Amino acid sequence: MEAAAPSTDNITLINGMMQRFAASGDAVDGLRWALPRVLAALDAEAGSLFLHRADEGVLECVVCQGPVDVTGLKVPETQGLVGRAFTERTPELVADATADRAHFSDADSASGFLTLSTATAPVHLGERGFGAIQAINRRTDEGISNFRDADLSLLETLAGSLALALSNVELTQAAIDDRLLRRDLDQAREAQAALMPPPDPFGAAAGRVLPARQLSGDFFDHVRVGDRIAFCQGDVAGKGITAGLMMARTIGLFRRLVRQNMTVVEIAAAINEELLAVQSDRFVTLAVGWLDCASGMAKLINCGHGPVVIVPHDGGEVAQFDAQTPPLGVAPFEQRTLSPTVHDLSKAFLCLATDGITEAEVKGRELGLGGLANLLSRMRGGSASDCVDTVMKLFENGRLTTHDDATLMVVTAAGLEAG
Repeated sequence: MEAAAPSTDNITLINGMMQRFAASGDAVDGLRWALPRVLAALDAEAGSLFLHRADEGVLECVVCQGPVDVTGLKVPETQGLVGRAFTERTPELVADATADRAHFSDADSASGFLTLSTATAPVHLGERGFGAIQAINRRTDEGISNFRDADLSLLETLAGSLALALSNVELTQAAIDDRLLRRDLDQAREAQAALMPPPDPFGAAAGRVLPARQLSGDFFDHVRVGDRIAFCQGDVAGKGITAGLMMARTIGLFRRLVRQNMTVVEIAAAINEELLAVQSDRFVTLAVGWLDCASGMAKLINCGHGPVVIVPHDGGEVAQFDAQTPPLGVAPFEQRTLSPTVHDLSKAFLCLATDGITEAEVKGRELGLGGLANLLSRMRGGSASDCVDTVMKLFENGRLTTHDDATLMVVTAAGLEAG
């Protein structure tokens, strides 16, 4: 049926609906305002507006007008006169609803209200079906009468305007949700960045994280405790908000445990127990170390993390130390069977790098551990912060590219005195 051109009064009604929806941003509030006016234009005794709940496969009455309140009534999406109009996308007049097998009579039976004549129109915009609107029992001076073709045409026109208004509400809400999500992610990213410590003031430890997304699962930390420095670098499996939360949890555990003067093995074991207790499907790779500032000796344990690289200042052979345990949060491990590796950092850099560093590309070729070690070997005598800045500037100026979180941490005792 082709909808007739709306009258001046109905144009006013349509404009009022659109303005109401735009002002409130609340679909149900707009529908509460619109339905009584639609029914008044049709001289209907009662009516209702059903919205489609795709997850339940039903049409739910969200607004109604008349002697009986059926708000909340749910009709299977393929049943009833509203279901037929919705699924077939066709407006329909029914002169005697009691004789139509499709009529959903449960509401009448429960309330005592008698549905006689109906005009029903789908509320849809293109392929998007929002629901259906139904007017019941046209009132005249002689009593209840049938709705006319002109009434159905008007209802169809108003249903189209409702669909447009609902679509605008959806688009507006989606834009608001997207903006709020971006704001929340920006705030989370700022909070995450704030967790990472600044370079050690004595030049012994520094790190940097370049996240591939707004939130990273990579992290590093270093804490001075007397004349020693505890340090760690880790990578939470996955990315996004969940990885960011586990990262924050792990850093918090690390900072609490180093204040208890635990060994590196004890720290790793305690974090492992905590992560196992959470029963998450994520795990954390982690390298944990202690640096003695006076002697320059460092002890370290590698739990499923990438290789630990020792780069001598004199250009000597680069040493690589692989993981000693699986990642944390996977399975318990026996402390008695583990011994930390010991490294003299008085004339060397200890380098911890995630895959985003070693798998970064320079001129189409992978940097690799060898390329990273070569970069650091040029920095002999420099501070940990100098080393990190030199490498990370290559990402910032585009000479190195990566699609993963890129995190680098350097620890050294060269020229260091106990702080």
